[in-house]
Amino acid sequence: MVNLKQIVTAGFAFFGCAGFAHAADDLVTKRSVHPFAQTLDRLEMAAKSNGLVVFTRIDHAAAAKAAGLDMPPATLLIVGNPKAGTPQFLEHPTLAIDLPLKMLVWQNKAGEVSVSYNNASFTSATLKRHGFDASSEKAVNGAKAVENKLAMIADEAVK
Repeated sequence: MVNLKQIVTAGFAFFGCAGFAHAADDLVTKRSVHPFAQTLDRLEMAAKSNGLVVFTRIDHAAAAKAAGLDMPPATLLIVGNPKAGTPQFLEHPTLAIDLPLKMLVWQNKAGEVSVSYNNASFTSATLKRHGFDASSEKAVNGAKAVENKLAMIADEAVK
């Protein structure tokens, strides 16, 4: 008998890996000079030292293994700033489905480790779908500030 949890886990693992083949224009990927575990730890430390709360790690490779599948390491770090995010959630409650922010540490089949995150254009599109005026100066500047913070954190992790 097939377990529903195994099917869902396998689906997440499959679709999570599918994104590794080619990156979208609104996805930033930076190659790390460090091994996977060290990059992940450095990313978490950099997020915390830059004022973000680390809510959790989601280990896609472990989920795949639990479903009887094998994949290279891939862990999603969920980070955010409740002081900044909560007022936005209060004004636009559906925004909470897309936030907090996500940063992915992943290793390809060749053993190369990278950190990926969404850029400002993705953030702007996300804001628009929740009723924000994504073209306003405030939204554009906010999205760019988020991208700059994530870039700084990723740079600390990969260099």
